[in-house]
Amino acid sequence: MTVSGNRKKKKDKDKPKFRISFVFLFIFASFVACFTLYMRSDIDISDEGDTTLQAPIVTTQAASSAVETESIALDDEGEIVSTAGINPIALCDDVGEEYLESCMFVGDSLVVGLSSYGIIPEDRVVASIGMSTMTINDTPIELADGTSMLACDMVNAAAPENLYILLGLNLMSYYTDEQLLAAYGDFVDSIDRTNTNIYVISVPPVTAAREEDEENPILNSDIDSFNSDLLKFANSRGLYYIDLNTALKGADGRFSEDDAEADGIHFKSETYTVMLEYIRTHVYNG
Repeated sequence: MTVSGNRKKKKDKDKPKFRISFVFLFIFASFVACFTLYMRSDIDISDEGDTTLQAPIVTTQAASSAVETESIALDDEGEIVSTAGINPIALCDDVGEEYLESCMFVGDSLVVGLSSYGIIPEDRVVASIGMSTMTINDTPIELADGTSMLACDMVNAAAPENLYILLGLNLMSYYTDEQLLAAYGDFVDSIDRTNTNIYVISVPPVTAAREEDEENPILNSDIDSFNSDLLKFANSRGLYYIDLNTALKGADGRFSEDDAEADGIHFKSETYTVMLEYIRTHVYNG
C-alpha cells in the first residue's frame, strides 16, 4: 500500500472524532448560555460591577394609597400637626400665677383690658381698641415710646413661651367666617412657632341686652357659629383651643350682665380674674 493510501485512511479514521468533539462543544456552549440567561434574570449588576440579589417587590393597597383623614393637617416636614382629640383643652390642676409670666396676649379691646386694669404688664399685651382679624396683619400698634410695630413683629421679638390670641368679634357682621379665619391663619403663619405654643381663645358671649340692641345687635348664635369654625381651624393648624365662651355663658346661654360692662361685650375687672383662672386650669400638658 502506498504512503498516500495510508494517509487517506488515517484522515478518514479521524473524522468521527472531530464530529464528536464539535457536538460536545455545542452542547457545552448551549449549557453555558442558558445558565447565563438564568442567572441574569435573578441578578442585577450595578454600575460599579457589584452583584446584589434583587428581593421581590411586594405592593399592597395600604402601602400604595394615601390615608385621608378630615381633621389631619401636615406641616412642611409631613408631620401631623392636628390637635383634634386634644381640643378644647380639658380641665387641669391650676398651674399657678407664675405661669402667666410665660404668656403673651394678643387681640382686640377685650385683651386691652388686661393691661388697662393692671392685671398683665403692658409689655406682654399686644392689642388695640378696634383690632380685628382683618386688620391685625397690616395695622401697626402704637407703643408707649411713640413708635409702632406690627403685632407679629412684637410677638416674634418677645418670643413668648405661650401666646394667647383673642380675635373674631370685631367685623363679624361684615365678613364670613371663612374670610375672618383666612386672615387669622395669615397671622398665625407670621408667628415663629419654634419655641412658642399658640392658644386661640373662643370669642366670649354677649348679654341678652346686646343681642336685642336695635342699632348694633350681636347674636350669640353668630358667635357660636364662628367658634365652631374656630375650633376646626385650631385643629387643622395644630393650635390649642380655649373654650372661654362656654365658661362665661349663663344658664340662658348668654353673658351675664353682672360680669359685663354696660355695652354687653366688655369685661368688668372681676371677669378678667375668671378668664385668667380658666386659662391657668386649661393648659395642655401633653
